Amino acid sequence: MQNLNLGGGDSVLAVTEGCQLTIWDLRMKEKGGCVRRICGSVGDILYAVCNSSKGTIAAGGADRSVTVYDPRRFVCLLQSPDGIHSSRQITGLAFSSVDPEYVYVQGVDYEVLCGRWRESKKIFSYRGDSNWLGFRKCSDRDVLGGWSDSGSIFVADIRGVNGLHLPNDLDVSAATTSE
Repeated sequence: MQNLNLGGGDSVLAVTEGCQLTIWDLRMKEKGGCVRRICGSVGDILYAVCNSSKGTIAAGGADRSVTVYDPRRFVCLLQSPDGIHSSRQITGLAFSSVDPEYVYVQGVDYEVLCGRWRESKKIFSYRGDSNWLGFRKCSDRDVLGGWSDSGSIFVADIRGVNGLHLPNDLDVSAATTSE
């Protein structure tokens, strides 16, 4: 579930329900507030959804690909089975705070990658020491945190990587903590 900012305050939500993405506007009375249901392939369960500062929505799941939607027009902007995809099912997504043309993708395996979604181009990736159990990004900066199956906690501060134009030159620093 992801709270969206589409000009209507905090009343719009995107929810993954099985193989469909549902957009809810809690201000609407018709259909209980359900604005749109976007159905994916049957059996391809969606596990992750996020939104960018520009309003686009990304969803990913069992099919290992990232699909980006424009919720204002209810159209698919990109479906990237051959571009930005994880080697395993996607369980975490986050758009970059610095440039919403980039999205961070976390799969069930031990890799987090960053890609430019309009071009379906992988920019960089980093790996943990075992499968990821959880992944989050700060709301206002490109600082990623993750917890791995081994009990380690990883934090990556992304300042500038390859084509991602961030304030400083290449500076991806990661800290690891384990018990």
